[in-house]
Amino acid sequence: MRSFSIIFHLVFLIYLPLVAYGEPLTLKECLTAALSNNPAVAEARLNVDAGEQGVASASGKHYPRLSLNANVAELEYPVPYIPAQSTTIPAHFSDYYASWSAQMTVPLYQGGQIVNGVDLATVRKNIQEQGLFLTRNEIIANTVNTYNKILQLQKLREASQASVTALEEQHKNAQLLFNVGRTARVDLLKVEVQLANEQQRLLALDEALKTAAATLRFLMGEQSNALPATPELVGPLVMPLVTVGVADELASARAGRPEYRIASAGVAEAELSKKIATGKMLPTVNASAGYIDQYGFNPRYDQGSWFVGATLSIPLFERSLYADRARERLLQLRAEQRLKTVENQLRLDIETALSSLADSGNRVTTAERVVEQAGESFRIEQEKYRLGAGAMVDLLLAQAADITAVANYTQALYDYNAAVVAYRKATGTLEEYLK
Repeated sequence: MRSFSIIFHLVFLIYLPLVAYGEPLTLKECLTAALSNNPAVAEARLNVDAGEQGVASASGKHYPRLSLNANVAELEYPVPYIPAQSTTIPAHFSDYYASWSAQMTVPLYQGGQIVNGVDLATVRKNIQEQGLFLTRNEIIANTVNTYNKILQLQKLREASQASVTALEEQHKNAQLLFNVGRTARVDLLKVEVQLANEQQRLLALDEALKTAAATLRFLMGEQSNALPATPELVGPLVMPLVTVGVADELASARAGRPEYRIASAGVAEAELSKKIATGKMLPTVNASAGYIDQYGFNPRYDQGSWFVGATLSIPLFERSLYADRARERLLQLRAEQRLKTVENQLRLDIETALSSLADSGNRVTTAERVVEQAGESFRIEQEKYRLGAGAMVDLLLAQAADITAVANYTQALYDYNAAVVAYRKATGTLEEYLK
């Protein structure tokens, strides 16, 4: 995972001059920056590192434990701090004595708790890794959608700006015609009203672009306004080709969705926790060896000795251990049900994404034809009005229909791209955006 992080940071440093010098940003560049700089990804990576240390900690319980103990005491009256060793070697009394000892304990058998503990720590580390992939997927999906939203808003702004320019020209002409008495004041008012509405739409689009750009900066982990209010992106928004129904989407989702892998690991985690709870009810065997040195100061005396032995502990009855094992069994059943829930959610996500792809794809095709028809209708009405054969109201209606058709088309394109993101997220193939 550390090498993975280093690679992403190096790639980001390569692309950094493109951002700094204001070159158009590609989607891949935005994704690379987001996955390198977003604090949420860094937080998830730290969780993985912590999981690795958890595995090291669990594995360390296989090794012997070495401890050093020391003791100093002064009492009111002498005590036999060294007991009698035989009938000819009496006990040693002192009211002020000290001792130190070094002891090593080797676990021989712990009811499988150590082995299962290592496996449990490994499973939990894997869950943290899947949590990292889950965070990455969320950032990829959000970055792609935000990138596409900016492209959509920029296209809408172009159409709105063109509409404002055309209305300003129409207002100028209508004002001249009104001044010479060749048009009614109501026609002039209609142009002014539609111009004001279109100017308000343009202002709203400018604010929406600023918000979308701020969201993109947030996702890319920008600490300052390094990106302009309306960043230049490599566009335009298009309808990508997506092949569906060829592979087994459910199998792909099981292999690629971190949600499923987390739920699957949760079942393994619960099984290992149950084994550890059962192991606490089994005997434990430890071997120990050490050295102890004791000092008496009044009268002065010291003696060193070594020891070696083994301990056996058999738990006969402890009510809490039975409750712990029953609890872990229930948690295992819960984890199994959670896995079934996630699998059902995978199926629903895939079906919903496929439906959205079909619906938005049909809307794009229809809206594209409407844009052509509305543009031609507006052109005809402009020509008719220029020749004096058309009415202002027909011209304004055609112009409104034209901008509405463009808005519907760009929205359909965005919805289709969002459906593609949802499909790739549902099938666990969001990493395709990084290729």
